[in-house]
Amino acid sequence: MGIVIQTLAKTEFETNKMGYMEIELNEGPVIHLQNEFFRIEMNPEEYVQFAVNVINGANKLIEMKGLDGTNT
Repeated sequence: MGIVIQTLAKTEFETNKMGYMEIELNEGPVIHLQNEFFRIEMNPEEYVQFAVNVINGANKLIEMKGLDGTNT
């Protein structure tokens, strides 16, 4: 918890119970990934590593499943 410095991103999911996902920069500095069901807190260095892992995982999934954008 703390004082929000900036909302970095927010997306809403109309057809998903998750509802929304928000990424905030808070005092500290602390990054929060949150919605009404969960909250993950990390420092900026941890967040960068998390983001790199998400991107690498997505790229591996795209490669494994052949999802290169030409398959619809």
